[in-house]
Amino acid sequence: MKNRLTVCASHLITLPSAPHGPVRAAIGAAREAVTAFDPELVVFFGTDHRRAFRAVVPTFAVVLSATAQGDVDGPVGAYDVPSATARDLVADLVAHDFDVATAFDASLDHAFGHTARDLLGAIDAKPVLPVFVNCASPPHASFRRAAALGRRVGEFLASRRVLYVGSGGLAHDLPGFREPETGEVLTEAERQAWIRSVNERARSEGTIRSLVRAWDEEFLAGVAGTSWEWLDSIGDDLVSRAGNGAAECLTWTAAWAAGGEGLVAVAHEFDTNGRAVAMSAGSGA
Repeated sequence: MKNRLTVCASHLITLPSAPHGPVRAAIGAAREAVTAFDPELVVFFGTDHRRAFRAVVPTFAVVLSATAQGDVDGPVGAYDVPSATARDLVADLVAHDFDVATAFDASLDHAFGHTARDLLGAIDAKPVLPVFVNCASPPHASFRRAAALGRRVGEFLASRRVLYVGSGGLAHDLPGFREPETGEVLTEAERQAWIRSVNERARSEGTIRSLVRAWDEEFLAGVAGTSWEWLDSIGDDLVSRAGNGAAECLTWTAAWAAGGEGLVAVAHEFDTNGRAVAMSAGSGA
């Protein structure tokens, strides 16, 4: 019996406004695989879009309790976070030289909520242990460091039946996240208005980046195997090659390393949102 499953997926792909392409269909296949696997625990590597972590933006954080913000038509309510396991994980990571933050009562946005709902049916359907990975407020961790964190998480939970999830886009660029983090707290309406103005200015100034699919293919080839050799080069010139949104693939990298197996790309669409779904099952240690 396999005791771990890894699923990595873009988020926002089941919105009515999202394309009804192969990635949308692949989420259904991934959900069926998750249901059949029936994990006792879900370790969810996710990020944030400068909503949950404002005054302090940790590189990594283990979340001890969490709710969903419901942004972008996402779910609301509380996650079923196994806080004792989360505390034990923090202690283990610190003992292995990871300077990881502990987050209480985190209000997580769609980077967690949409994918959790898409794969589990509801955010509280299974115990979910959220692990925050900073991807939106540079400087962020290297891909190798994200992999190292994920590997240690997998080692710590080797005896458990665990679903590892990574949530984020592939190559895409978000003009609103080019400006440095300020820690300013905005209402969701203020935030959306600001993003629209930044995007409109980028279009009028001609600063929307034109991306190519080569980075996506390089990344998917990397997580298809178990070698770590590609981790150093994948982050070179990341923004110019793949856009600032590609940093969200740090969550994929952590989940890939936690699962310890190469991922199979179930579907990939190269567009302005870098959409893909990949998954693998492993037998564990």
